[in-house]
Amino acid sequence: MGFFDSLMNSLRLPKKEAMFKLNRKGITNTILYLFILLLLLFSPDMITSIIYLETNVTEVSRGMYVVQFLVFYPLLIVFLILVGVSILAGAGLLMRKWLSRKLTYQQLWKLTAYASTLPLILSVVLKYLTVPDSVSALIFLSIFGYYMYRMITVYPKAPAKA
Repeated sequence: MGFFDSLMNSLRLPKKEAMFKLNRKGITNTILYLFILLLLLFSPDMITSIIYLETNVTEVSRGMYVVQFLVFYPLLIVFLILVGVSILAGAGLLMRKWLSRKLTYQQLWKLTAYASTLPLILSVVLKYLTVPDSVSALIFLSIFGYYMYRMITVYPKAPAKA
């Protein structure tokens, strides 16, 4: 139930209520949410690559490939989640500083994770519509930047240094 609750609130961003509900979730729930989301989004690619494996590969090699794919692909997804969200949260940290708001990196990390839901879904849909990667990346960054700006401005301004 937690995944669907997080998904619904992520799709309602940048509304305040959704943002504050998501910010109350723990970091473990956030990472698990991202893992499940990316696993669902990339499972068609996983299935396609297993089905259309080269036919000249022997059965032993095919079996080893499938096992390695099922073990290492999820690990790659987790790595990409952690690195990608951390880099985008770093950009959010710069935006927070520019807007002079009171936010911690942990809050920005969670906001970044949930704010990337709709842009990720759109990126996958655009991939199947054969939209160029540069256009898809531009759309991703535009929507994500808008969400982060709107969410960061909800938080109060940091006290002015004397």
